[in-house]
Amino acid sequence: MPSLLAKYRGVWLVFALVIAWKIILFAFSAQPVPSNDAYFYDGAVVNQLHHGGYFNPTIARAMPISGKRVFSAYPPLYQAVLWLWMSVFGTSAISAMALHLVLFAAYALTVLAILCRLQTPVWCIHIAGFYLFLLTFHDRPDSLAHLLGMLAVYSWIRSRRNLDRENSPNPAPWNWLMVAFDILALCTSLQIGAIYFLWIWIGMIATSLAGGEKFPLVPMSVLLIVPVALAAAVRIGFPELWDGFMEHARQTPSLTGWRMPTVPEILKVVRTAPGILFVAITLPWSWLKQHNNVATSEYARFELSLIPALLAALAVVAACLFLLTANTVAIANYLQPVIVANYLAFCATLFAGKRWLRLQITGLWLAVLLGSIRAIGMSTWGLACAADVGYPAAIHRVEQELSTVPSGAGVVLSSAFLYEAAKHNDLTLIHSDWMQKAKSHPPISDLQALLALKPGKLILTQFDYYRRYQRTLDQLKSDPSLKDIQIVNTARVRPPDAFPPLQRVVQHVSWAPVIVNLSWAETPQPGR
Repeated sequence: MPSLLAKYRGVWLVFALVIAWKIILFAFSAQPVPSNDAYFYDGAVVNQLHHGGYFNPTIARAMPISGKRVFSAYPPLYQAVLWLWMSVFGTSAISAMALHLVLFAAYALTVLAILCRLQTPVWCIHIAGFYLFLLTFHDRPDSLAHLLGMLAVYSWIRSRRNLDRENSPNPAPWNWLMVAFDILALCTSLQIGAIYFLWIWIGMIATSLAGGEKFPLVPMSVLLIVPVALAAAVRIGFPELWDGFMEHARQTPSLTGWRMPTVPEILKVVRTAPGILFVAITLPWSWLKQHNNVATSEYARFELSLIPALLAALAVVAACLFLLTANTVAIANYLQPVIVANYLAFCATLFAGKRWLRLQITGLWLAVLLGSIRAIGMSTWGLACAADVGYPAAIHRVEQELSTVPSGAGVVLSSAFLYEAAKHNDLTLIHSDWMQKAKSHPPISDLQALLALKPGKLILTQFDYYRRYQRTLDQLKSDPSLKDIQIVNTARVRPPDAFPPLQRVVQHVSWAPVIVNLSWAETPQPGR
């Protein structure tokens, strides 16, 4: 171990740079702003701490079980961690953001530990560390699930002698830690846990067949059986929890069904996972160019750790293009630093000092620049938006607006503003993404939902206003049931969301609320 520490002195520099960047953004501009899904997952914990019920009332119109009885739309481990955190640090949006910052730092350090155990060259780790700048959204259970998944991968590497050559490890404890961490990842996010499950299974088979190591049959059988048993136990023993989960699964917006990808969806995937796509395209060429003339098998360690990660990431990419929404590609983004580092180490062993290696390095640097557009936007335009209307001013304005709403009236709010609004138990708070069922027959538009709910006020982020509500509110103006509408945009610095060409490039960097006051021709009935 001392020799390993000496070899990797200074390897942490880029990782520390990224974590420091995130801390500075958080401290001076409260970025990244919690996006649409944040309060969907956090609302039950906030409601439990404020009012004593573990459900999320803001989504009750779409999901009666999770909104009125018990939140069971998702596996519960993240909510348990969030409850412990918020019990100490409070229920504000800043508190939730701080938790995700801590989880990201732990994930990044775990990735660094993985690469050091593989004895990846330091310069490869530095380049891979810059791919952490591509991770700019942290407001879902994903943060915890990826940390647990990477801990499972770290344990897998420690359990295989052909991957971890430093200590000739005893594989048994690490095998069981691997199983435990991946099961916990599944208990946090089924999709993300399944990706690491796939990574570990492919990796375990590859290291057994190619490396001649014994396949750990009992731990891998437990990894296969326990998740199925847990699902069956919930299905049979807790039918209400199962019904709540299915209530969400049947209408989740992420499931689109089989389709052909559109050009914007392809661009989204390319911008989010450029390193993965670059490696997927160039790896076959690297195999062809080596001509089996390598005198050492040193590269095999990197190949055996690269292929399982790459296949798992490509499974996510394919699903995002043909079955899931393109935004789901963010899952693969967390695998990107490990994939890039191992690919560079693989090429450095095979093509040391050759032109092909220089081309790979250049291509992966260009991929970093392509994927870092939002990070650059947060560090420039985002800071300008924070100087205009920062988090304290935005929350103060939201509180002022809520204080003018009559008791019992309905207010539609964006996810980022619901944390502070939740303490108002005399108002009917409605999540701006869940005014109605996401999949209903016949489909219900946002305009129809507003006409049915007749809320007195909407308080929206710039992102939600420009991307979803601006057109709906323009349509609403012509409806005879509306007496008056007043739209107050508190932003003096227009965010990227206000410009259609930039909405898919740099988005959601402003806290400035958009206040919409509605007056109806008939008595509002927001609780319907």
